[in-house]
Amino acid sequence: MKKSERLLFFTGELDSLYFDNQISGYEIDKTYSKNKDEFFQLCTVEKYDIIIYNNTGNELIPGNILQSLTGTKNLYTPVIIICGNDDVEVMNQCLRHQFDFIVFPFSGIEFQARIKLAVKSKETEVTIHKSLLQYRAMFEEFPAGVLQTDENGNFYRYNNHLLRILEMKDADFSGVSFFQLCHPDDYLIQRQNLDRLLRKEIDEAEFEIRIINNNGKTIVCNIRVKAIWLGKDDFGSFIYTLERLDN
Repeated sequence: MKKSERLLFFTGELDSLYFDNQISGYEIDKTYSKNKDEFFQLCTVEKYDIIIYNNTGNELIPGNILQSLTGTKNLYTPVIIICGNDDVEVMNQCLRHQFDFIVFPFSGIEFQARIKLAVKSKETEVTIHKSLLQYRAMFEEFPAGVLQTDENGNFYRYNNHLLRILEMKDADFSGVSFFQLCHPDDYLIQRQNLDRLLRKEIDEAEFEIRIINNNGKTIVCNIRVKAIWLGKDDFGSFIYTLERLDN
């Protein structure tokens, strides 16, 4: 950890010097608190780079403390809970809230290793979360209709641009197959292209089909579709992009 980073540590009844000796190698801004109300306030209004909470001797982490640890101020801050060897319920709490935990007593080496692991895990979690947000934004803002389905055409997700193309602003595609929107005479074109993708004969398919919206209007679209594979032979989904041709 860097010198500029901040640590908040609820020590409870244990002497803060004990813990300070355990992490003496970290030259960071350390704030120790033994009062739960003070800790709650600090956790609620201040941003920290790591938070450690000593819960030894207690049955469960109090509700207001959980609230402060999972609040918006420190939503992405790694949290380590110190618990006793038999505190199974506390360990379960940690798992439910994605906190790291360490069993007391522990050595300085073990404690420092746990801190490094917690920080690394949280960094990975934040990176994944940011990637998902970027993917979601790209999906929604893509300048064409975008649709994700299973191999039978059942809707997984779609963007608002697709609804505008199909003039179906308030449509709910739950339990609906994309094939159901396809003109009956164009069904075979779509099915054959998807089957070729599933057999890996082609990497991408492009074709024109007519789609009938919920008002009975026929809309001609150019469609490009790719198969997404989760592994060598593990099919995930189809991703379509749609552009309207009959404007």
